[in-house]
Amino acid sequence: GEGKMKSIKWLDKNFELIILAIFLVIMSLLSFSNVIMRYCFHHALSWSDEVCCYCLALSAFFCLPCAVRMGTSIKVDTFASILPKHVQSVLEIACDVVMIGFLGCFLKGTVTIIQNAAKIKQASPALQIPLSYLYGIMGFAVALAIFRYIQVIIKCIVCRQKSKEVME
Repeated sequence: GEGKMKSIKWLDKNFELIILAIFLVIMSLLSFSNVIMRYCFHHALSWSDEVCCYCLALSAFFCLPCAVRMGTSIKVDTFASILPKHVQSVLEIACDVVMIGFLGCFLKGTVTIIQNAAKIKQASPALQIPLSYLYGIMGFAVALAIFRYIQVIIKCIVCRQKSKEVME
């Protein structure tokens, strides 16, 4: 009941942050371990650079839905700021819809890359991780960004409706 709803709300608010924190911890631990291994034991972990590279790349993809969720994505709003508030919100929704369209095309291309990588059984050099898995995680992050944009649009529409009701 109520506990599940609290958990879902917490996860909705923090999901990307948790993923980004996990990637950061993995990169930090592996980098630190590799430094210790090199200088103390004169032997490095051959696979750690690959994992760090993938964590860094994947974290870039998870930054997008995180930025959308927090409303901190980069945008030029000089022109929009001189417009009336109701026009600003319509313009914001229109821009979000354009971003959903762009990300939808990006996701479609990502699915093609995933399928091609799976078909040829492409794997990472050191750990032999199927690259289709890594591309799949990237696709998930793009789909999550689309979901976050839809959430933002719904929130904007609901806020507009509430402000109209207050005006009446």
